[in-house]
Amino acid sequence: MIRCLYIIIGVALMMGCTDGRYDAVLSQIDTLMEAHPDSALLRLDSIRSLKESWPKRLRMRYDLLEAKAQNKAFVDFTSDSIAKEFTKYYDSHGTANERMMAHYLLGCVYRDLGEAPHAVDCYLDAISQADTTVKDCDFYTLSCAYAQMADIYYKQLLLTNSIEANKKASIYAFRSNQPKFAITNLVGMASSYILLNKRDSAELILKKANGLYLRYGLLQNALQSSNSLLYLYVDNPSKLKEAKELIDKYEELSTHFDRSLELRGDKRQFYYYKGKYFEENNQFDSAEYYYRKVYRPNMSFVDMDPMYRGLLSVFTKRDMSDSIAKYSRLLTMACDSSIAQKDQALTAQMAASYNYNRYQKDSLKNERIANRAQLILTLVIFIVVFAVAIVYSKWRNHLKKQEKLRTEYDSATKALENNLQTLQMLDVSYQEVIAVIKEELDKTRNESHTRLEALTAEYEQNKTELEEENKRLSESIKRLEQQKTISDYLKRTSELMNTEAVKHVKDLEQKPLSHLKEKDWDMLYTEIAKYFPNILQDLNSSPKITKQKTRVCLLVSLRIQDNCIANWLDLKPNRVSNIKSELNQELFNETSARTLYNNLRRKYNIIYSTESR
Repeated sequence: MIRCLYIIIGVALMMGCTDGRYDAVLSQIDTLMEAHPDSALLRLDSIRSLKESWPKRLRMRYDLLEAKAQNKAFVDFTSDSIAKEFTKYYDSHGTANERMMAHYLLGCVYRDLGEAPHAVDCYLDAISQADTTVKDCDFYTLSCAYAQMADIYYKQLLLTNSIEANKKASIYAFRSNQPKFAITNLVGMASSYILLNKRDSAELILKKANGLYLRYGLLQNALQSSNSLLYLYVDNPSKLKEAKELIDKYEELSTHFDRSLELRGDKRQFYYYKGKYFEENNQFDSAEYYYRKVYRPNMSFVDMDPMYRGLLSVFTKRDMSDSIAKYSRLLTMACDSSIAQKDQALTAQMAASYNYNRYQKDSLKNERIANRAQLILTLVIFIVVFAVAIVYSKWRNHLKKQEKLRTEYDSATKALENNLQTLQMLDVSYQEVIAVIKEELDKTRNESHTRLEALTAEYEQNKTELEEENKRLSESIKRLEQQKTISDYLKRTSELMNTEAVKHVKDLEQKPLSHLKEKDWDMLYTEIAKYFPNILQDLNSSPKITKQKTRVCLLVSLRIQDNCIANWLDLKPNRVSNIKSELNQELFNETSARTLYNNLRRKYNIIYSTESR
């Protein structure tokens, strides 16, 4: 019924449209498919019969939108003929975004056809078409191209390539305002790091991803990605406490549990992590119980691998030989069915094939550029020869004109010499009269010049003296202002140190087994906020600085010894040093713990009487 309705609406729209309005209908379908790709496919199917009467521009756009909708609706492609045709068309006629979309969809076609090298090559072509310098760049499609490449690389165990592709996919997804997709690519990076056995890097990335999921209100995604953290924690005895917190949080907040508090089949891997947690705590009955809960009907041997592995581990620790033999056999069958291990030479060969395809295409492109350059060079040489011939002809004409001018010049020179002789005779008599007048003027001028020099010398001396005096006064004023400022900071610090709260803290510092109560902390916060409010403002504004770090920072600014800080906050001395280093990194971008006090003193002008001298 719905399909018929879309056909009727589509035909009605097309019958009322001219060629100039077909674009608007296709644009509406393009907008519709972002949220409803299935509906977009129905709309496209309803106007398919009119397609043959359209100009090629609209037919190519129809094919592009149909492929885009099929990809979004997870409809597998079975042929590359149509995609190759519209890709070739848009390479000559499309915008940068259209060329990128065409090559991206062609890559998706090869992905579904199982031709991974061709798919990667098309994704690289799509990326090369993107113009990231313009505002309307389709960053989402660009991020999708990187994400698809990352998935192919991951499946082929080209993990370094996968990490780089995921990283760029995440960057461009954030630029396209798709935070969920961007964070998903971060989780993909962590999966590659896990296979590379770089667990610390994977843990950092997964923690960052969980924080971003929560920032954008994606709680269920954060809980799901926490399973990867569980995988890391349950194998690490020092992380079992963190593992228990993740397990409790998942069971409390996840929506994947049914009314019987059981997980759906595809989510039951969680039970393996919970069983592993109990096994590490030597609670073997509970571990066996949760390992068995991993099972679901119609599981493949590959999916059973964790369950068999966990049960075999439990029975081995219990020294139950019959069960050990049984689950060793089952685990062997699961491992034989797994394709997790790949031959290193095959992996290297796959990487080489990706590189070879790309290099071959670059070579053909460079050859075309070289041929074009050779043609342009030939044309330039012809133009240069033609220009030289024209210049030579004009130069010969110029020489002829110069010879004619030289003859006229010689005649004019002779006439000029005769005139100069006459003028010379007149000049002699003129100079005699001028000499008398000049002598009288020189006397007057010398007197005026002498007086002017005297006035100038006096002015310069007075000016120099005034400038030197002004310089001395400016330096004196600046020095007095600095001294006044230092005096104010010294006074403020002194007043803080004389408050009851600080005196109490200083008194307790002299007592090795002393303890600071919460009311003491409240009084201390109040006094510091009164005299040095900027410290608390900066500490409170940073999301990475906890309450514990804030207290360490305040005690350091009061010059409290590290052993007292450790005692009052129930910390180990090395942990105090680490917190000081983290504070120094957050506030001043330095990693040393030793320079934290000096940085606080300089930034917030905390000046004690011994420091102002």
